[in-house]
Amino acid sequence: MEIVVIDRGPHTGLYYVATAPPRCGQLPVKLMELPTNAEPPFKANLLKTRWGAALLNITPLDLDEWLLEHLDQLIEGEVTDGVLEGVVCNRKIQSKILDPSISGPVFAVVPVTRRTKTPPPLVLTLLAYRIQIA
Repeated sequence: MEIVVIDRGPHTGLYYVATAPPRCGQLPVKLMELPTNAEPPFKANLLKTRWGAALLNITPLDLDEWLLEHLDQLIEGEVTDGVLEGVVCNRKIQSKILDPSISGPVFAVVPVTRRTKTPPPLVLTLLAYRIQIA
């Protein structure tokens, strides 16, 4: 099973793993213990047995390119004053963003533990591809 590891978790050995591709602006993630010290983001094949787990073929991943592969499922919008306003799956959304480093026009996805019809109204972190207009 191929997995995409997004970020490190709160403790050593814990990682946030994307359990499915993004859909309607939401990326389902799960906290998993993985037997590696690799720096995220990366792709790997996960082999689970009753005696444990192993990661095979660990390859670095460019998160921006991975997001652009799923461009039709990302939120297209703009972050101004900590508020994301945009469109995803033919719906207008508005979410408050607690990450102050993100601003301007973006293609974004919200990491969630469970998908709902719309992204949550309050977002702690956002995986975003910043659009640079020349």
